[in-house]
Amino acid sequence: MRPLLVLLLGLVAAACGETRLVASSVPSGVGPDAIIIRVPRDGGHAYAYRAGRDSVLWESRDKVPATSAVLGFDDFLSVLLGRDAAGRVYSVDLRLGNVEMLGSAVLGSAARAEGASVFGFDANGRVLRVTPVATWSWEPAGGADLLVPQPDGALITVRNGNSGASISRVIPPETRLTDSATLPRVEQVLRTPAGDRVWFVTGETVTALRSRDLTTALSISMGRSISVIETTPSGDRLFVGTSESALRVIDRFAEREMSKIPLPGAPIGLRMDPDGRYLLVRLAANDSIHVVSLGTQRVIAALPGGWREDLPLVTPDGRVLLTRGADVVHVDAETGRERLRYLRGASDLWLQARYNGFRPRSAGLDKPVEFEEYAADSAAADSALAAMMAARYGNANAAERVMPPPVTPPNPEDREPAPAQPGDRPAREIWTVSFATLLAEDRAKEMADRIVVDGRTARVIAGSRDGIAIWRVVLGPYDTRDAAERAGMASRLPYWVFEGAP
Repeated sequence: MRPLLVLLLGLVAAACGETRLVASSVPSGVGPDAIIIRVPRDGGHAYAYRAGRDSVLWESRDKVPATSAVLGFDDFLSVLLGRDAAGRVYSVDLRLGNVEMLGSAVLGSAARAEGASVFGFDANGRVLRVTPVATWSWEPAGGADLLVPQPDGALITVRNGNSGASISRVIPPETRLTDSATLPRVEQVLRTPAGDRVWFVTGETVTALRSRDLTTALSISMGRSISVIETTPSGDRLFVGTSESALRVIDRFAEREMSKIPLPGAPIGLRMDPDGRYLLVRLAANDSIHVVSLGTQRVIAALPGGWREDLPLVTPDGRVLLTRGADVVHVDAETGRERLRYLRGASDLWLQARYNGFRPRSAGLDKPVEFEEYAADSAAADSALAAMMAARYGNANAAERVMPPPVTPPNPEDREPAPAQPGDRPAREIWTVSFATLLAEDRAKEMADRIVVDGRTARVIAGSRDGIAIWRVVLGPYDTRDAAERAGMASRLPYWVFEGAP
């Protein structure tokens, strides 16, 4: 019976075609979505695609400036960070689609992003940290040559001198050094994705320092000059390229070289798959991109394409995004078969991010938030909590503001409608844009007067919660959710959309 079952399973697999399990086999909705963001180098609207698709998922409302580099993406704030042609940092909000310049500081080409912060040097050699809130500057003693931002907010700097390299750690906005170390002259620096270690290349030696205190975790001499290094996403293995036609693999836990991966030539560039399946290798001997399977530790494909700061990159569906002529193509990592082509994409800049912000929201989540202050109003220094306490317990300085008016009886129109009967017409959809719920009527009216979208002015709706009078600032109604979303985005203010009348 067992051989018969095995035979049947084999026949079913053959009938179904390819049986290799790939990342696309993972059910949709599990984990964050892989988003490909396309930024025009000469300026214009930015676009986003779902990885493996060529239909536009999102388009920025504002135009981005001429861009020299795409620095990173912060999924918590939903902002893309870039550096314009003049060296200034800008952000693109993927929720509202607006573009904002982050200060006037000009950073050099060595700028690096970590989260929503961008670190770099200005023309005078000062270290700058540019964020959506403020710009921090620091002049380290003796200067710095390399910057290594850390996920915990710390910054590691490297300064090469005649006697070697000085490694320092500081936690902005403080300028006091928390730790320091010394090494021979540093040629390359690589941070593990987890941020727990930093690898330094010093001639023929690779040294790992613990990022929390800069103590030495591992130091291995390779016996040859090191050209390039790369680590797995977990940081368990380090791949080292030298002048020989192979990659040397260092195991972090064994603390020694464990194996070699043969290559057709000496490597001069490495790029890791974010999911740790493939390693892309650039060779000095040719222009092809060699794909190394980390599971088998061998070269499985050679793909024609260019090598840039942003491309090639590996997507979760087991494919490689790379330039080919004037276009950008999406090809299978193992077979090289072309799946998608983005016309004239080679002149743009590309970034892959993990982001769930484009998923459809549940209608139950679009519920007005109570007692939220109007953040754009400079007069709103008092918090909603303070206003609520004043309303309940009294405030001698603002008694006239917090005394709630008499509660009006419920409107008969607000009662729950009777169940639908056969032959009844379907009720018309109503969608409302809400901006804030305030405790002061005058402030609500002032805010509403400032919000004008397509000739329609926001209005104030009075209500009550727990015996406390509240005033909602809303716009609408609209017949469709899309119309309400467009009105909210056009206001350029924080908003939420809910179904029904307030």
